[in-house]
Parts: sequence; C-alpha cells; structure tokens
Amino acid sequence: MLIQLPDTIKDLYFVGDVHGSWDIVTYHIRQYKVKDSVFIFCGDIGVGFESLKHYTDHVIPELHKVLKKYNDIFIWIRGNHDDPSYFEQKLIDTKYVKCVSDYDIINVCNLNVLCIGGGISIDRQFRMQNDSVSMVRYMKYHNCDYQTAEQNCLKSYWPDEPVIYRPKVEEHIDIICSHSAPSFCYPNDKGGIVKDFAAYDSELLNDIDNERAVLDRVYEDYKNEVTHWYYGHFHKNQMQTINNTMFKLLNIGEIVRHYSDNNNTL
Repeated sequence: MLIQLPDTIKDLYFVGDVHGSWDIVTYHIRQYKVKDSVFIFCGDIGVGFESLKHYTDHVIPELHKVLKKYNDIFIWIRGNHDDPSYFEQKLIDTKYVKCVSDYDIINVCNLNVLCIGGGISIDRQFRMQNDSVSMVRYMKYHNCDYQTAEQNCLKSYWPDEPVIYRPKVEEHIDIICSHSAPSFCYPNDKGGIVKDFAAYDSELLNDIDNERAVLDRVYEDYKNEVTHWYYGHFHKNQMQTINNTMFKLLNIGEIVRHYSDNNNTL
C-alpha cells in the first residue's frame, strides 16, 4: 500500500527501538522545535503490551498534543516486541500516528520508503512461559476457561513475529526501513547473549539465520535502487556503506535526520 504524506512534511527522521518510551522523541521535538517532519520508527515501538483502549484513550492523545503543535507525524513499523495485529489491521491510524503494515510504502519528500517489520525475540521461550503463567492466573482470578483467558490476557510474545518476504513492488524504492537487517550487515555474529538463550531454544539460531536470509532476498530485489537502509533491533550504533547503499543501525532511542543529497545522516 502506498501512503502519501502531506506536502507540508519537509524533513525525514528515523528512530531506533523505543520500547514504549515515546517521550524520547517528543522531548527531542520540543527541545529542538522540530516541525513539519515525519519520524519513521524502526520497530520495537512497544505496542501491544497494554489494551488497545490504553493507546487510543491515553497514549495517542498525549502524543497528539506535541505532534499537532509542530505538524509532525509518527510512522510505526512492527518489531519483535510489538503485537503484529496493530500493524496488519492498522489499529492505530490517525492523522499524526500510524501503524503501517509490512511492505507499505511511505511517499514523503519525493522519496519512497519501503517498511519491513518483524524479527526474532531471542528470549521468546521465557516470554512464552511468562505468558502461560499470566493466563493461568487470569483463569483463576476471573474463573474462566483457557480460551477466554488467552483472548483477554495481555501478552509479551506473539508467534507471528518473524520477518516475511514479499516479491518486489512495482514502485521505485529509495529507502528501506526495517527492524532487522541482511546477514552481511553489522552485527555479523550472534554474540554471547544470543548463544546463552539458544541453550534453552534449539531452533533459535536457525530462525535468526532465516530472518536475515529473508532480508538478503529483499536486498537482492532492491540493491540497484536503494540508497539508504535504516534498521534497529540490535541495540547498537553502526554505519557502513555496502555496494553504494548506506546501512545505518540505530541504537535504542537514537534519532537520525535523513539527508538524501549528500548520502549522510546526522
């Protein structure tokens, strides 16, 4: 789906994982009086850990106070710590805050940004165990069956979290924004913490390899047109240029302004 942003939007920013700390970005906006801009979040927004009503009645109205004042827009793509249904069904879709689906295209500032969400939670086994305990407690508290508890109990893990592949879109793509990254991008190894969790999850390492292999396929589809690729997920900061594409890994809460004319970010 092509999402056309208003011509009043003049600047483009990308944001790393915030895990529910949206005030990191609204503070940045107020502190530097950033106006007429769109902020595209690279996943792990922290959406889904509370009820939809919590977001529509509390979170979104507070965000609107700042975004409306400065004419700014938040675009959210899903990470592994987000409920995919918010993005697939666009449960949050206001003038100033939008959850977008995988492979939606944001047209802004004469650029097309392809959004690709999803990723593997390395601690998924523990999250599933915690969710099971929460549902049992819900059943006891509400004197209900398991199915009712599963439908109503808040969760911390969603099994449809992985990245999915879709064939190349017809539109020209200038920028890709994803949660994870191709296998040749930093980080190239899995690190000790991943191996620690893999000791309790026999499929974890293979699933992580598959996740990044999917994005390898995406890169092959768009490598002749994409100039920039922004991603989060790994909680580190890195920038590298590979075959004329600048890959930028954003740290937690990191905000970068996109400059298309000189191939740099700030």
